[in-house]
Amino acid sequence: MPIPTGSPAPAAAARSLDGSPRDLASLWRRGPALLFFFKCDCPTSPLGARVLPRFAALPGLAVAAVCQDGEEETRAFAEAYAWRGAVEVLIDPEPWPASDAFGVLASPTWFLLGPGGRVEAVAEGWSRAGADALAARAAALAGAAPVAVVQPGDGGPAFRPG
Repeated sequence: MPIPTGSPAPAAAARSLDGSPRDLASLWRRGPALLFFFKCDCPTSPLGARVLPRFAALPGLAVAAVCQDGEEETRAFAEAYAWRGAVEVLIDPEPWPASDAFGVLASPTWFLLGPGGRVEAVAEGWSRAGADALAARAAALAGAAPVAVVQPGDGGPAFRPG
């Protein structure tokens, strides 16, 4: 079960695509952050992957995608969804210590963290309405105007479990 809303985010680390360690807490020390835990071969992850750059359009919101796969697969996935420059791409290497710390059991799992690391929202799987609600909550935390992350014509289902 994912860590619940209202909890402090756990101390956890991942690594960047260049192999350097990345302390996840550094993402929310500057302000709010959105963590998107995913697997490249998960049929639900692409639904969320395509909207991540739209979350990154919110000024002051750090957006990171944390993958449970290897570097090559993760890099190809990130390129397929045009994350370059908008979404920080990280790898949670087996045995997935960051995923375990956050209680990730489904792919994808989203965590919206407030400044200082308080868990503001958690979502599993994909929901069109849920993605827009998460974006509205992220905008409020960042002190920014909300953005619609789900666009008309995006296609895809209204909901798909992770």
